[in-house]
Amino acid sequence: MRRVLTRHLRPGLVACCLLGCAGLLLLAQSEGAAQDDAAAATDVLTIADALRLAIERNPSISAAELDIEARRAALAGQRGRWLPTLTADADARIQQSLARPVNIGGGTIVTAGQTSETSDVTLTLRQTFYQSGISEAIDAAREQVAVSELSLADAQRRLLVQVASTFSTILAGQLLVDVAEQAVSAAQLHLDLVDARIEAGTAAPADRLPVEVEMADAQYGSVSALNAVWQAIADLRAQLALPPDELPLIRGTLEVAPEVTDLTGWIERAMANRPDLEAQRRRVRLSELSLRQARIEGGLTLQASGQADYGRHTGTTGDTWSLSAGVSYPLFNGPARASIDQAEANLEIARQSLAEAELAVAREVSQAYYGLDDAGQRVEVATVSLAAATTNLEAARARYAEEVGTIIEVTDAELSWRRASVQLVQSRFDRSIAYYQLLAASGVLEPPASPEAGTVVEP
Repeated sequence: MRRVLTRHLRPGLVACCLLGCAGLLLLAQSEGAAQDDAAAATDVLTIADALRLAIERNPSISAAELDIEARRAALAGQRGRWLPTLTADADARIQQSLARPVNIGGGTIVTAGQTSETSDVTLTLRQTFYQSGISEAIDAAREQVAVSELSLADAQRRLLVQVASTFSTILAGQLLVDVAEQAVSAAQLHLDLVDARIEAGTAAPADRLPVEVEMADAQYGSVSALNAVWQAIADLRAQLALPPDELPLIRGTLEVAPEVTDLTGWIERAMANRPDLEAQRRRVRLSELSLRQARIEGGLTLQASGQADYGRHTGTTGDTWSLSAGVSYPLFNGPARASIDQAEANLEIARQSLAEAELAVAREVSQAYYGLDDAGQRVEVATVSLAAATTNLEAARARYAEEVGTIIEVTDAELSWRRASVQLVQSRFDRSIAYYQLLAASGVLEPPASPEAGTVVEP
């Protein structure tokens, strides 16, 4: 069923399920407008499309990608320390001495100004053959690149679960709009029933009061539910980095088909796939390299290099070369000892942080797993409750129409129906959220392809 989502509610107007950000198109009832709708269906946004757009357009992902580029540049710089360097130096100088008087033996003479010219052009080639700590620095830079890449994957994972959650929030919110507007229609029906009995003289005018209260409450519920939908749409628009004038039609469903496996399998998948865990393992490796570097700087260090120069110096051409090697050992270096102690402490902190992260991931997977199972059970219970509440409401209306029931019974039955409807929507929403949270907790968020069947929403 497709209806127009408007800012102002009218009795009897039931909004359809909104599954994503709204389009600024009005649903026409004519056959020609229906053909236009079919053409516009090419721009339908599914949850898979939303996840893709979030990765492509969200600024946080772009920032993470730039951080990777910066880390790669730093790695190239560290690797360059093993490469030879060639420098060219050129210098030219002209000096002019000024004429000045000089006293010599009581007499004064004036010296003549002199001009001198010097020039130097030198090419220097330097090569480091070995230097303690360079290999460790390169390895550390390589690990930093890996950490940045894993941080990007984790940022994508967290963004995707946010988008999936917002998408489901919009869907559930629009279902609640549908429930609220059905409540408005029900209240109008109850008013008609009361008015008919009042006109027939079989009911007192006071019977209208509880139904008027029911109508006011239902209308407020519709406004509140609709505002909640628009707030969720604003969240989705921000996550997808969509401009205000770009609002495609969307399609989706709250129904999910979770994979049936045991909890142990989900936890093992998370331990193997979670990028944040792998990033923490890399940080442990970084701390190990930092400790090695600290020990190198505080102990015996070696260095071997070579240099060759070729130059022309004020008309004289010559070349020189040199090889150098050195060994150093600090006899007393308090700061170096302190750096080693600090690096050892940082390594232990990184290891404990990894252990804590593994426990947190196992807890996150377990909570999502049991939350999914609980929500699934609640969906079944809520479905039965709604069926019973619907039957009870129909019976209460029939009794009132036959003048064997009171209007309070009708309004109470309608309230029970509304609560059961909300509980069903909430349980379906919780099941959808738990499903995506379980996927994200396992390390890979790959929602199923959106089905062809579904509601296209056109606000």
